[in-house]
Amino acid sequence: MRIATATSFDTGIDTLSRRQTELSALQEQMTSGKRVARASDDPAAAARAERAMASVGRSETSQRAVDASRVLMTQAESTLGDAGSVLQSARELMVSAGNGSYSDSDRQSIAGQLQSMRDQLFALANTGDGAGTFLFGGQGSTQKPFVDGPSGVQYVAASGEMRTEDGTSLPLSTDGQAAWLQARTGNGVFVTSAAPGVLNATIDSGRVADPSALTGADYTLQFNVAGGVTSYAVL
Repeated sequence: MRIATATSFDTGIDTLSRRQTELSALQEQMTSGKRVARASDDPAAAARAERAMASVGRSETSQRAVDASRVLMTQAESTLGDAGSVLQSARELMVSAGNGSYSDSDRQSIAGQLQSMRDQLFALANTGDGAGTFLFGGQGSTQKPFVDGPSGVQYVAASGEMRTEDGTSLPLSTDGQAAWLQARTGNGVFVTSAAPGVLNATIDSGRVADPSALTGADYTLQFNVAGGVTSYAVL
C-alpha cells in the first residue's frame, strides 16, 4: 500500500492542530482553575455542577433566613425584657401606693409615674425592626400596629406571623396581638371590679372552690350599714 506524500503531510498538520487545541484547553483550565469551563467540555460534570450550585444557593438562602429570624427574635426578646422591667417597676409603685403614710400629693406623683410607664410600654409595643416595619407588626405593616384610642389600646395590624420558607419555617415577625393583648383577665376565671362611687374597697385575686358551680353570670355585692351593723347582699 502506498501512502502519498500529501496524505502524510495532511496527517501531520491535523495532529499538530489537535495538539494545539488540547494545549489551548489546558492553558484555559490552568488560568480559570476550572476543569469544566463550558457544558461541552464534560456534559455530565456540567450537570452535576449545576445541581451543586443550586443546592448551594438554597443553603445560602436558608442561612440568610435563619440569620434574619435570629435578629428579629433577639430584638423581640430584648424589647419584651424591657417591658417586663417597666411592669416590675409599675408593680413596685402600686404596692408602695398602699402605704398609709402617703399623702394625696404622693399618690398623685405615683400616678404620674405610672402614666409615664404606660407611655413607655406603648412605645415598646410599637418598636420598629430597623427595616421599615415593626417587631410586633404581625403579618406585616408599615403603620404602627398599636393605636391608643378613647376605648384603650387596640391592635390594628393583621395578627399572625410571617415565616421563612417551608424548609426552615422560622418566624420573620411577631404577633403583637398574642404578645401584648392576650394577658388573662382577673385571675383567669373571673374578674372583680369596684362600682363607680366606691371609695374604699379591697379585692384580692380570689379563687374558685367549685368550678362546676360557675354560671358565667355577673354578681353584685351590696353593703348596708345600719345601727353600726354591716350587712351585705349577693345579687
